[in-house]
Amino acid sequence: MQWNDWAILLSEVVEQFSIGAFIIIGGVMLSGKLCFGQHDRVMKVLPLISWLLIASLLIREATLMAIQSSSNEGNSSATFFVLVFVALTLVYSLCENRLIGKDGTRKIIVGIMLLWSIAYVINILSFSANSGHVSNMITIIFSVGFGGSLLAHAMLIKAQHKIDPLNVALPLFGALIGAIVFVVAWLDLATLVEQTHHGLLLPFIWRIVSVGCLLAATGLWLMSLLTKTKPVLAMLACACVFAIMASLAVHGSF
Repeated sequence: MQWNDWAILLSEVVEQFSIGAFIIIGGVMLSGKLCFGQHDRVMKVLPLISWLLIASLLIREATLMAIQSSSNEGNSSATFFVLVFVALTLVYSLCENRLIGKDGTRKIIVGIMLLWSIAYVINILSFSANSGHVSNMITIIFSVGFGGSLLAHAMLIKAQHKIDPLNVALPLFGALIGAIVFVVAWLDLATLVEQTHHGLLLPFIWRIVSVGCLLAATGLWLMSLLTKTKPVLAMLACACVFAIMASLAVHGSF
């Protein structure tokens, strides 16, 4: 893989992590279980999702400009998604500051953003399925499910949320997805080993790296449950880094 392939993959991973995180946080916001103070703190970290989406878009477009390539269908849909999402975020911020709309308008906009994110995930999954890229579907599920939940948990910890059940539910949900991806990653291990006999070492190495990073991210995420302590933001941030590395490395193994 060339450098531009890794840059495009990084933009896709960041984008999918952000989408998954908003699906979790948007659901929490619509649940009505946040008090005024918790809601205010969540609102302070919520722009991070928009900034990550914009960063993913800039990385993708800068890479395409550097290699003088036009955007394909997938890139066009990603650009459209990010622009609409950011526009909805700006409208929501106006409602939050009571410049336009009423209190009920905020929930409607969050609901639209949530449906928009879910629809985009379905779109990229169906696009991969129709293209016959089963490996891409697995990495998307991992990035959106595992990575998104991990990033959302870190953002909620940063916002000092008080919803204790999430401190248990999110790591267990992530561990479930991680276990599924772990099993899938070992299904074709014999094929990768066979390729090493013909001089193809990189796919095997990348698969081992991806599995190692997956185990490290899951272990750090579950540490609070094992030690029965509150989740620590620094550990969740390190787990996010390992999760991004796992998602990138698994692409290199296919």
